[in-house]
Amino acid sequence: VLLACVDRHFDDNSLDAKARREEDLANLGLLWRGTARHCRPSSAEDKPNIVSMREFTVGLDSIDRISAVRLFVPQDTKPHEARKNIMKSLKEVQRRFPDGLPLLDPVKDLKINVGEFNKLLERASELKERLASHALSTEMDESERLKRVSAYERKQDRMDVARALRREARSCQTMVMKDDLRKMKRVLKELGHVDGSGVIQTKGRTACEINTANELVVVELVFAGVFNDLTVEQSVALLSCLIFDERTKDDDDPAQGLKSYLSGPYYKLIELARSVVKVAISCKIELNEDEFVDKFNPGLMEAVYAWCKGAKFIEVQKLTGTFEGSTIRALRRLEELVRQLASASKAIGNLELQEKFEKGSELLKRDIVFCSSLYL
Repeated sequence: VLLACVDRHFDDNSLDAKARREEDLANLGLLWRGTARHCRPSSAEDKPNIVSMREFTVGLDSIDRISAVRLFVPQDTKPHEARKNIMKSLKEVQRRFPDGLPLLDPVKDLKINVGEFNKLLERASELKERLASHALSTEMDESERLKRVSAYERKQDRMDVARALRREARSCQTMVMKDDLRKMKRVLKELGHVDGSGVIQTKGRTACEINTANELVVVELVFAGVFNDLTVEQSVALLSCLIFDERTKDDDDPAQGLKSYLSGPYYKLIELARSVVKVAISCKIELNEDEFVDKFNPGLMEAVYAWCKGAKFIEVQKLTGTFEGSTIRALRRLEELVRQLASASKAIGNLELQEKFEKGSELLKRDIVFCSSLYL
């Protein structure tokens, strides 16, 4: 449809907008298509030189009434002169019918003789009567009514602008997320989880099985052969560093006081964790190296080692600085991580590691820690 409208930027009274006003007016006739985002309906207060006819795409639900007056529109409405002539014709029609345009009667003119349609006409008539009896029509004069309607229109315009800004913000957020995804994909390529074409490799298949701890560090431990030279108890104790997140020591070296058969694997874990975070930082992912490494807490290593050796829970609890509930929760998460590593080892065909982690799961899963209820 062709509608008389005004570009929204003509409502901008800033200095930059005023400086571009002459250029915008000169280019006004070149624009032939309009959108609700960039245009608004013209009003009687608008200057004629900023009003132009534009083509809009509307749905049938946007058509309120159809006039009996018919105007002949040229096939090509892109030229400015063609749209200008249409606007002159509209003004002439409004001059000839000052009391309003005659409307097509749906029954007499359009020959619509459907019972359901008659019901709709009756409903529309009732709504018109209710609108005529509304306080806006009966208790307010014309100026006050126009003032309130104009205020409502301005509110709707601002809401349209707000919706457009929200859509733009969402698109910007999507661009940021895509940038983060590209950085993460670069990390996976550097660490060997995917190849240059994005095809998942053996490391990637292993990482897919892990979701309880940092899968990148866990996979590096597996493929660096750290678990190959460790006993089942040492392996499970080392994995506790990845799921235990409560600080129990204030020393500069959290591994201080650990026995050599536990401190050695822990330092190897820290070394691999630093290599992973350095790759991530080199791929422009915002991480702090020290904060990343500090997440791996050895505070439960001795307790887990003793538990796997068959110690009682009361004896194990003396080796920790946490509450009993925290210890039980950590052991349950650790058992889940060990089971995931057993599945990952099976997926890559490492039967020796699979057997070692399955044995570790059996050592963990006993006594009060894995009781379904304390009252049984």
